[in-house]
Amino acid sequence: MRLCLVAALVLPAQPASAAPGGGRPDRRPPAAPTGLAAAAVTGTSVTLTWHPGTDDVGVAGYDLYLRGALVRSVAGTSTTVADLVTGVTYAFTVRARDAAGNVSAASAPALATAGVVRAADFAVFGFSQSDVHDEDPQVYELDPDVTIRAIGKWSTSGDEAADYNFAQIARYHDKGIAFMGSGTASVIFPHDFATTEIFDDMSTRDADNSPVPHDEFGFPIPARRGNMFNPKYRQYLLGWAKIQIDGGVDGVNLDEVNAGFSGGAKYGFNGNEGFDDYAIADFNRYLLAKYPAFTAADWKSRFGMTDDNIVRRDVPAGDLERNFNYRTYLRTNGWNLNPLAGANPMAAEWGRVVANRMYADDMSFTVTYLRRYWKQMVDELRAYAWRTAHRQILISSNGLLPYVDFNSVGMYPWNPDEQTPDFRGADYVPVVDGHLNGAKSLQANYRYLKDKSRQIAGDVPVAVFIDWPNDMMTNYLNLPLSEKKDYWQIFGAEAYANGLFPSFHLKDTVGSPTAEQQGMLGFFQTYSQFYKDHRSLFRANTPAPQAVRVGPANVAGSLLVQRGTGARTLHLVNHNYAGAIVPQTGFTVEVDVASCPRRVTVVSPDFTGSRAVAFACRNDTLSVTVDRLDYYDVLVLR
Repeated sequence: MRLCLVAALVLPAQPASAAPGGGRPDRRPPAAPTGLAAAAVTGTSVTLTWHPGTDDVGVAGYDLYLRGALVRSVAGTSTTVADLVTGVTYAFTVRARDAAGNVSAASAPALATAGVVRAADFAVFGFSQSDVHDEDPQVYELDPDVTIRAIGKWSTSGDEAADYNFAQIARYHDKGIAFMGSGTASVIFPHDFATTEIFDDMSTRDADNSPVPHDEFGFPIPARRGNMFNPKYRQYLLGWAKIQIDGGVDGVNLDEVNAGFSGGAKYGFNGNEGFDDYAIADFNRYLLAKYPAFTAADWKSRFGMTDDNIVRRDVPAGDLERNFNYRTYLRTNGWNLNPLAGANPMAAEWGRVVANRMYADDMSFTVTYLRRYWKQMVDELRAYAWRTAHRQILISSNGLLPYVDFNSVGMYPWNPDEQTPDFRGADYVPVVDGHLNGAKSLQANYRYLKDKSRQIAGDVPVAVFIDWPNDMMTNYLNLPLSEKKDYWQIFGAEAYANGLFPSFHLKDTVGSPTAEQQGMLGFFQTYSQFYKDHRSLFRANTPAPQAVRVGPANVAGSLLVQRGTGARTLHLVNHNYAGAIVPQTGFTVEVDVASCPRRVTVVSPDFTGSRAVAFACRNDTLSVTVDRLDYYDVLVLR
């Protein structure tokens, strides 16, 4: 009995410290993990990632500490810590642990301030717009860094705090997902306002001072565009945006801020819109400021003004009975149905507004004042969030606008700055006979958006999404399932390859099939994991100007340089496509570089892990041998 008792006490204890195979006990701790960083921050949570520790036998897991106290143990190299206090800075460390119980030294600490959400940290964007009272469970399955418009205020739904399901924000934060509120900044309906008179006052008007209808939307009730020059309308927009801020959103996306200047179908979209009293008064202010030395003779000779309708400094700009009235000028000259006609000498002063664009070099009246009012709104929302909750919030909009934290660009074919000879615009979902045209490259289109965004807003992230309802969305929804997946593996990858971010499409608000209903949700989960795992490769990238020379045809190459670090990545997107991708094998890629790398590795969503790549570099010309390219490769230059 005594021998059995000793065996029972001693033998079970041996494997706990013994090496595999019965060798000597493992007493060597793993190396400390490196690269601990806050990958994403929300109002009340932080997602932490780190590089794996190493061990002579193998790492079994990791222990996360906050100020020296164990938070949790995890098996992988990332975790989200929720229920943090907004505005408080937390210091985290992580230790690696092996199967024998040996624990590494602590990593270098990572600091994160809850509530300080940085768009620069985002690598995976989702698009799932719900009504303000709805919630999309698909978001929790995809687990992106952010949804660019988690909810959308439309018409009267969203005018009151009780309209919203703000409880879902905590569920977003538990997953480490930033929650963007949103709403239309342009479309209005009669029932949005208490009286017909208020509705009329809030509406854009043509050059005859009549409200402009927008029946082209196809709504069963009359729709118009809201007038951004009306200070009461701007306060109306700020009102519902502040309700969302009070509810705890991490940011606000205002959709179509400057869309009310097209003239609509009634005028063939010729720009006959925006000529209300508020805008006309501001036009007078603009002219007086631009031409401070002009005399009556100058106004007459330059613009053909008359004694009874001329810009005056001695009369308030808003007194349209005694001061210059641009509508009267247009009517007198026969331009009231087509105010932007080339014969009108004031058309260039007024300017032509491009929807969802505010070009940095456009100093015309409309864009100058829209930019001014947009900045005032952005500043007020940021100040309100700080004043009421001591929070920093994100601001975004549909298009390329200044003063934002990131630009989210709806992909549709109507933007005049992206028109092509076939009038298909950028054609962001290219199809031929109902099937994906994977042979087309969108590199030039993506780079145009990236470059314009930099000119307008500086170096902020640019996310692109399939906008609705338009034929880009129709093309996508009608693709066979395999070609939907190919779309993201080709054109989603090409966005990343040019420094942009595709927004994985989960849901719209017009009843189209969801990603889950289309059989796409599982694919999105698997595919987006690559970008989460390699997020450091995709942040703050700018396309380098030099061309990438690729052996086979129909392979788009781009060299990206990371701002701040100077890290370089070489991206290859395969457009050899005939109903399915045609892999390319055994070819060479060349690019001129400022300095030769010491090592080149390749990572890809098409395979796991990383691989060393054969290369040569002489006279600052890098030549890389690619064994096989399926959809997308990222060559990392070290």
